[in-house]
Amino acid sequence: MAKQYYYFIAGLPAISIDDSKVVYSPIQFREEAKAQLSGADYQLLLLLHLPEELSNLLNVLYKQEHEPGTEALYSKDYWQEFIAFAKHRLDSPALAIPEEYGNLPAFVLELTAELLLVEEFPPFPSSEHKFLDRFFAFCAAHHNRFIRDWFELERNIKNILVAINGRHHGLDYARYLVGEDETVKNLSHSHAADFGLGKEHPLLDSILRIWEQNNILYRERGYDVLRNKWIDDQNFFDYFNIDRLLGYYSKLRIINRWLKADAELGKEVFHDTLNKLENSFEFPEDFNIRIKQK
Repeated sequence: MAKQYYYFIAGLPAISIDDSKVVYSPIQFREEAKAQLSGADYQLLLLLHLPEELSNLLNVLYKQEHEPGTEALYSKDYWQEFIAFAKHRLDSPALAIPEEYGNLPAFVLELTAELLLVEEFPPFPSSEHKFLDRFFAFCAAHHNRFIRDWFELERNIKNILVAINGRHHGLDYARYLVGEDETVKNLSHSHAADFGLGKEHPLLDSILRIWEQNNILYRERGYDVLRNKWIDDQNFFDYFNIDRLLGYYSKLRIINRWLKADAELGKEVFHDTLNKLENSFEFPEDFNIRIKQK
């Protein structure tokens, strides 16, 4: 049975995407969580950062002038040392993996080693796509429900936006899609207005409505409102388990991204987008989402 965190969760303040300040920063929340969670559950929290960390790793590999963000788990020095270890392990395959890299999924070291073996690196977007593809495949098979479903949502949002933008600009976008499921096949090959997904698809209609807004800030805000609503629906029946905390932390990170934006503009965009979503969109039960009992 999953471990329950009654006192930790009961003491968390309520948060909303239109908040103009938060009691916890994501870093402060992680510090508190590290003291409260089991080691395995704390690693699930860190896994939410892995897409950004993979990007930081690739920036170091490609010697890009890019500093990790303030929320980054690992420094540039960490990734430089990781790359040095990966090089050393190519000559000594039996070399044990140091403890500081033990929590990274195996594919991270595997793909890093593959890059180090080629004479010339492929274009950066190609490597980024390969790392993300393996990451989403890793999450799809994960034992934790929130991790599986959250990153399925992220992958679907990413793929649908790639298809919409690719079609709008007349680009060959199929190679940038991630995964091989039925949704990806339809996005790749269908010439229908709805990409062959149909109105019953849980995301397409809402993403299209958001994408059609002219203001790019409104669009980005809208996608985060969609994510926020998904978390509320997904965790409606989760009260004190790790999935509740993973959802809370994901919402906290969304809020933190918007704190630099104008507070009043943020509220206006939030309420406008939320009203449109609630009037036009409902997650179907077959999308692995727990619907609120009415």
